[in-house]
Amino acid sequence: MAASLIACSKGNNGSASQSPSPTASSGSTAAPEVKEDPLVVNILLMGDTVLPKENNPMHQWLLENKNIDIRFSLANGEVPDQMNMLLAGGEIPDVVRYATNELSNAIANKWADAGLSISTDELLAKYPNLLKYSDPKYNAAVFANKKDGKMNIIPSNSASHPDVAEKVLGFFVKEDWLKQVGMEAPKTTDELFNVLMAFKEQIPDVDGKPIIPLTLDHMGRQNFMYTWTKNWYDLSEDNKTLHWWFNHPGIEEYMVFMNKLYNNGLLDREFLTQQPDQYQAKLSSGRVGITFQTHVPMDTANGVLKASDPNNRYVPSPAIRVDGLPLPIYASTSYSMFEGIVISKKFAENERNLERFMEFLDWNATNEGSFFLSHGVDGEYYVKNADGLYEAKPEVKVELDKGDSVFQASEGLIFYNLLKYPVIPTMEVKAGTEEFRMGETIWAEGYTVDDNLFNPAGTGPEWDKHWGNLWPEIDKWQAKAIFAKTEEEARKITKEMLAHFEKIGAPEVTAEKLRLIDEYLKK
Repeated sequence: MAASLIACSKGNNGSASQSPSPTASSGSTAAPEVKEDPLVVNILLMGDTVLPKENNPMHQWLLENKNIDIRFSLANGEVPDQMNMLLAGGEIPDVVRYATNELSNAIANKWADAGLSISTDELLAKYPNLLKYSDPKYNAAVFANKKDGKMNIIPSNSASHPDVAEKVLGFFVKEDWLKQVGMEAPKTTDELFNVLMAFKEQIPDVDGKPIIPLTLDHMGRQNFMYTWTKNWYDLSEDNKTLHWWFNHPGIEEYMVFMNKLYNNGLLDREFLTQQPDQYQAKLSSGRVGITFQTHVPMDTANGVLKASDPNNRYVPSPAIRVDGLPLPIYASTSYSMFEGIVISKKFAENERNLERFMEFLDWNATNEGSFFLSHGVDGEYYVKNADGLYEAKPEVKVELDKGDSVFQASEGLIFYNLLKYPVIPTMEVKAGTEEFRMGETIWAEGYTVDDNLFNPAGTGPEWDKHWGNLWPEIDKWQAKAIFAKTEEEARKITKEMLAHFEKIGAPEVTAEKLRLIDEYLKK
């Protein structure tokens, strides 16, 4: 396939191979069934980097069973630049799928304004399956044409959907230690303190080195702060008040609690200075009781520990909360759609072409279609296990584990799932370790659905001027407050920190963000 912009096909899409009409002497003999020519659809991918091989098995299956001939090409260069080139040229391919952002969405709507593409409002109403992973408010705010409110795009790629996004980070705890001290995984700060104290008092040294009840790297420290600050920002429901995690009033109680852990010998003395390799080495030695990170350090450590004892492992642990405060948010999912599909007006002029393509997308949107387009013919690449879930055949898994898309490209797997839709509930074995799959459930409560307001509102010059000087300050003040000898001293230092942030740009950044949110809402 060519790897550059292509023009629309000039083929005879929609025409039929007609048999000769019956003669008068034929009487009432029925005419033979008309067979349509394959629907040829030229699809330009903007933002992708890999194409399937020509005449791959999936392409051939679709040709024979769905009577559709999908031909891909890639656009080289930045997506907005390539979109503007098409706009200037006055013509777009049959179908374009592009990576979405504020700029590329605006250009896609300019295509419609220029008469190069069609409105999708009626199509989305006729085929509601295409919106099953979308949110109307998000679509109206992000995709709809600002001039007239019309949709000119079919949203696709719901990788961040709440039911789809993988839950990859949270607390994890040494499972065998919990069993030794006869306690459950902690869910509150009081329970956490008690579990850590039990570890300190009851768990012996590991290989001659003292245990570390709790250690945290930079990610862990910031996410643990969310127990008191909710998230990295806390926007009031009326959008009038905003705090960042580093100047949130609740940060004082975080400092006091961490000071308590430190002074009781429960917190790693090197938690502020350790490097990533030192942090991982501590986990892999089995000396750490509890920490917070993504599943990767957990899986890495477990690979070492379980080699000698399958019961020697870390397992995901629930979010830590304080009674009366909101549940901390460690990460967010959203109804963001990372790609959009645009249909050219020229292609849609043949109404039968449009109808046939939309019927294919409607099938793509079903669980049956999405699964088939991503996994292929039943039994060819994936087989059902004893639990009724599909898993890759051993020889296929070897190829998929290479992570280079070569196998998928040769077989055509995934590429023809034009909507990039998942299957919910899943029909296949989740990839990853047993512990990672446990995290999908246990860590889920630390995830929330993004309000689709804070980030789209954007940032401004005050952010650019001050932000880079604000958040790095937190570690400097943590060292002072957490290493303080008394709770009173820790509180005094934290109050000094909050006053310091008021002088180095926090009010300016906050006021600017609230103004941008207000302007965004008015739009």
